[in-house]
Amino acid sequence: MKSLQKLRQNDEYTDVTLQSGDVNIPCHRNVLAAASDYFKAMFECGLKESTSDTVQLTMEPEILRSVVDYIYTGEFELTVDNVENLVKSADVLSLERLKANCADFMISQVDPHNCFQLCRFSTLYGLDQLQKVTRQFICAEFKTVAFDVEFKELTSSELIEFIKDDAVNVANEDVVFEAVIGWIRHDLDKRRSSFEEIMKYVRLPFCSNSCLWEVKDIYDLLTPKCFEYLHEAMAFQKDVAHRERISSGRTLPRANYRTKPCLLVVGGVTTVASGDIDSKRCEYYKEDTTCWESLTDLPWSLGSFYNVCGVDEGLILTGGFSENALEQCWLYDVVTKKWESMPPLITARCHHRSVSLSGGVYVVGGRGIGDVLASVERLDLRRRQWSTVADMPQAVCGAPVATFGNKLFVFGGRDAYNTPLRCTQVLDTTRGSWNTQSDTPDVCDVGAAVTLNDSIYLVGGFRRSCLKYDPASDSWTRLSRPQLAHVNAPAVVWRGSILVAGGHDPEESSSVIETYDPPTDTWTVCDIALNAKLSGHCVFTIDLSAL
Repeated sequence: MKSLQKLRQNDEYTDVTLQSGDVNIPCHRNVLAAASDYFKAMFECGLKESTSDTVQLTMEPEILRSVVDYIYTGEFELTVDNVENLVKSADVLSLERLKANCADFMISQVDPHNCFQLCRFSTLYGLDQLQKVTRQFICAEFKTVAFDVEFKELTSSELIEFIKDDAVNVANEDVVFEAVIGWIRHDLDKRRSSFEEIMKYVRLPFCSNSCLWEVKDIYDLLTPKCFEYLHEAMAFQKDVAHRERISSGRTLPRANYRTKPCLLVVGGVTTVASGDIDSKRCEYYKEDTTCWESLTDLPWSLGSFYNVCGVDEGLILTGGFSENALEQCWLYDVVTKKWESMPPLITARCHHRSVSLSGGVYVVGGRGIGDVLASVERLDLRRRQWSTVADMPQAVCGAPVATFGNKLFVFGGRDAYNTPLRCTQVLDTTRGSWNTQSDTPDVCDVGAAVTLNDSIYLVGGFRRSCLKYDPASDSWTRLSRPQLAHVNAPAVVWRGSILVAGGHDPEESSSVIETYDPPTDTWTVCDIALNAKLSGHCVFTIDLSAL
């Protein structure tokens, strides 16, 4: 081949000239025919090209030079700028090995900003391995690529092909639903008619409750069939025991849905023989061994009185106190198993509460530098950016916080004079405005709030509270009290019951976990106990399938 290349370069024994624009490249027919079925067929077809000394090709001159060099040497230089044109030329000339080498190069270049373009290109030119890799990339990184500008330029049929894929890697269907809405809104007039067909493939039953509540914000897009899909999702979520009766493609879980929730305990203050110390541990309960296992140690120099909430990625830790209120924010990623420093809070605070809602983390009240705060701020998890939210009517610290639909409820707390409060403050996150609802019938001082089914429950605190709030009717019900006080203890929904873990009772920290069963209105001491006597800690259910 080196000798043939030298002969070509010296224009020796060449018998055909390839032309592109003003560029003429002398070649040998037998070499071209041996390398390419396209040239072989051309020289044998009996048409003028088979006998002509010149063959005109419709490709860029520099691309033709690269193709001829490849035919004679097996070597070529690939760049981001020339690879697509080389594929197109290789496809025309039936140079399959060149196409395959180009595809390998393109695979190494896949990123969130070009994956859809490369996937479409691979389909057009039959690059099977590139198509496989780009689809795998899109599924694995869906929550990132679904909000890139390329996603918004997909056709409706392309969009459906991607969201149909069981391998789409999302913790629940919220990201898929939000991506579809963004795609529709990008060209509303032309895409409105496609909405019903696309919604057939969105697995609404696996959306979060808050996401389903937000459907009313797109009421103008909903058709009768869309309402059927929505009612199916609500029925699926409500009737857990008989889900098998509700069967459709939308009720089949994706391969990456989180299916292994674990109890997770984070931080707090632990009681030891020498006194109380800040816990730096984060532990999960491993059911097959009935033991608490270490997940990670918290970052050093956190101080105390910070707050932690669970998000799809893992954990968000905010604020705290060390000589003064802190602005810190940390993310623990359950996939990488690492803590990452995040943009700081706008307002330094401690003794606050935080909660995840609609793709963001809301941080509520607390003590700032000098006083109790009415301020609220929100972290956009996708953009990793903080923004301010309208102030609460009443400044509070240590207030139990829960979400219901698209609303955030703040119950009681303490004011600047350390007086326990009974107020109920409600933020409508779609409107960004606050209002007040019925006061709590009893003070739930330093207790916790959780949402279960259609109600919010306030539990624990100094008065061993257990109150049920109905957001629909703005009414309260007193329920049976827990056996222990669980002061400054967290609560979480666990397998249809409410679990309250540790806390002070009345002055010493406890490791006891109690569970409340709403249908029977009864409390039971759980067989599981915390690994240490804790208060001021946080408890979640979180997916740790990778462990």
